Amino acid sequence: MAEVPSTRAADGAFTWVEFVDRDQRDVLAEVRRLSAHPAMFEDSLGRGRPPRLEVLDGQLLVIAWDLDPDKATSKPGDVVILTGDSWLLTAQWDGDGPARPLRPLIEREHPSGATPLGAAYRALAAVVQSYEATVASIENELDEVETEVFDPAVDEDYQRIYRLRRRIGHVDRAASALRQGFETNADALDDLLEDEPTLHAYFRHMRSDLVALADLLSTQRMALDAVVSSHESNVSSRQNRDMRTIAAVAALLALPTVVAGIYGMNFKDMPLLHIPVGWVFVLIGTVALDVAAVLVFRRRGWLGADHGRDR
Repeated sequence: MAEVPSTRAADGAFTWVEFVDRDQRDVLAEVRRLSAHPAMFEDSLGRGRPPRLEVLDGQLLVIAWDLDPDKATSKPGDVVILTGDSWLLTAQWDGDGPARPLRPLIEREHPSGATPLGAAYRALAAVVQSYEATVASIENELDEVETEVFDPAVDEDYQRIYRLRRRIGHVDRAASALRQGFETNADALDDLLEDEPTLHAYFRHMRSDLVALADLLSTQRMALDAVVSSHESNVSSRQNRDMRTIAAVAALLALPTVVAGIYGMNFKDMPLLHIPVGWVFVLIGTVALDVAAVLVFRRRGWLGADHGRDR
């Protein structure tokens, strides 16, 4: 744990208490020490909690998922931001990699000023920016997947398709929860930011960003559903072609089997049976039947050719 007093605020310093990958009980103990709202004493802060934004008696609580836009299969990290009149508490737990440091984000200069709410905004803005970067990455990958799935010459990567669906789900759940928090606590947040009009405009802009993200994610989900449907159709079509090919090959093998079976019966009077070179004519006839069958099957596309003439 790091406790950092800030001296940049014109109207006085605030205390920043920082946790990175610490036990949840340590976080709750510090929440009690800071005289946070009694609702915070419950076992509601920690790793794996659902994202949300709340305003409780002048204190801002944010639980958010921190995403890595560069990792397609990364597990979200957890970020907790809690503000009071003169203090800020942040707690982080990593996902698939090390937790992103919040110190450079919070300590940088910003029009919001060095207040607990201003620092909380800077940390939360970085989280929302990771959502925007992830959505942009998803959009690029979605374009590539759409190109693959609608190109008959390419066998699409089904693992990539479902991995993309998982990414969309992560961002959607993370951004939607924060947007809902902004909408539910709109009046309380306005009251909380009454003395900081500049910061109020920044929070309002963040809410607009979350709404836009939700709309874009909804569009991406529908586009991915179309891709999944096309992928399943392609899989079914390929399976049907494979079954036709297998049936055609079985028919080609059945022709000589039938001829051999007939001539293997113990009959005295059979065509070409008593001619010394009769077997040659039988063999030629069998090959001719198979060649004719091959031509018919290929014309119908049952042997991998002329797919456009499937019947």
